[in-house]
Amino acid sequence: MAINSTATLKQQYGNLVPTARLKDGRPRSILFDATRCIGCRHCVQACKDWNDHDRTSLYELSSTNWITMEPPVLEGMSPLWARNSCMHCTFAACAAVCPVEAITKYEEGPVVINKDVCIGCEYCIHACPWEVITKNEITGKASKCTMCSDRISEDKQPFCVQACPVDALDFGLSEEIAGKAKHQAEAVGGYVYGENEAGGGNVVYVLKESKEQYGVRDISGDKFPKHRIPLGLMLKDLFTPRCGIAGKMRALWLAITHPKRLIYRYFS
Repeated sequence: MAINSTATLKQQYGNLVPTARLKDGRPRSILFDATRCIGCRHCVQACKDWNDHDRTSLYELSSTNWITMEPPVLEGMSPLWARNSCMHCTFAACAAVCPVEAITKYEEGPVVINKDVCIGCEYCIHACPWEVITKNEITGKASKCTMCSDRISEDKQPFCVQACPVDALDFGLSEEIAGKAKHQAEAVGGYVYGENEAGGGNVVYVLKESKEQYGVRDISGDKFPKHRIPLGLMLKDLFTPRCGIAGKMRALWLAITHPKRLIYRYFS
């Protein structure tokens, strides 16, 4: 479970991941208990409502749909359900590869994309081990769950958690959530998913059946996940006007001031 402060994160990862604080610096986490979920998708609709997204595209991730329930079938038609959304990784590979520092890992847990800074390079989309970042085809900006960072800054829980009618979602301080997840997993003869995958993060699941049955990804515990940014895409950014001159100038300056990110982006 991610319990690192900004100081600890910087000690672990140097300046690879831009970090900041929302409120008090105390890490928080979301717990999804698959053994309680009924697939009602109230969480999906609540996310849309809070973020002023349209109520279309319930069954696939998009710039206006940040949560899906897997498998993507109609309510009541599956015996097992799993959440698919940003896991808010402790080491946010998406933030490490972003050439303009448009993505920040907050001490309280959220990994957030600043759409005003994003230049639409798509590096984060290819770097995310969970494949949960999408691109808005109109604005060209990257998009994903924010863990309701605006609500957390006001000491409120994410809106999806508040909307769940069967308490399949919980939210609290990471140490407390870790204890709840372990206790519930033991009670149902299951296991905790998300505390080690990709180095861990601020979202964990309680699962009882195999990962394959839930449709969740089998991801290694590598704390520095290897990204999958196509070489051709990076070369295009170097030698063409793609992403704009202003974006390139900002990226160049940040590459000079944070060379480790440049090394991670091009050689990991």
